[in-house]
Amino acid sequence: MDTGTIAFSLIMGFALVITGGLTFLVVKRKEYGLISGFSSRPEEEKRILMENGYVKAVERLLFLIFLLFAGVFIMGLLPVPYGLEISLAVFLLVVLGGAVRVQMYEVPGKGKRNFWVTSILGLLVITGLGALTYFSMMENEVTVTETHLEISGMYGLEWKLKDIDQVTIEEELPEVILKSNGFAAAGQLKGQFRLEKPYGPARLFIHDQDEGPFLYVQKGGEDLWLSRETREEIAGLYEQLNTGK
Repeated sequence: MDTGTIAFSLIMGFALVITGGLTFLVVKRKEYGLISGFSSRPEEEKRILMENGYVKAVERLLFLIFLLFAGVFIMGLLPVPYGLEISLAVFLLVVLGGAVRVQMYEVPGKGKRNFWVTSILGLLVITGLGALTYFSMMENEVTVTETHLEISGMYGLEWKLKDIDQVTIEEELPEVILKSNGFAAAGQLKGQFRLEKPYGPARLFIHDQDEGPFLYVQKGGEDLWLSRETREEIAGLYEQLNTGK
């Protein structure tokens, strides 16, 4: 098991225990004070919420969230193509949809306002995440001019050719230890990551982390790894960069 999988297992396992514990206390032990804002409400509002089915709706949502979260955890460990991404999308949609639905059981007068606020926020979150995913998965154009190496798009860069110290073609990508600031889905890696020693921090633009070849470019204390659709493209970039140096 690699370092990334171990870290994922520890973090997700801890979060799953917390989610499961909260679900158990609310659903089985009836600790409704753990429901956000419930304990601070007037007794009359609490009574209305109980009668309207608000608390039961929260119980069902919590239990469903726990089950889906467990599914995300399992899919993250299995080698199922797009399994983690799909399970995360389903999880997010259920959480946001459930939060909107719960507002239907609110105290009259508050329910309609909360419904619209939650719906708008949910729509903004989904739209924002969708846009971020779309732009992150867009192809980054790699251009080598007479003086610069340029990579367009999100997480792009511009390096002077004269500052580049080393350019090599590698058949395997070093193990990814941590994502610092980037996008990782379905084998695609874009942005800032930390790789196994002796590499450390690096900028990645990778189509499929399991399929080489990869172009490795080093400039001072900065590392760049990128892949293209064909081996010929990598070879072409290698020649251009070495000629430019």
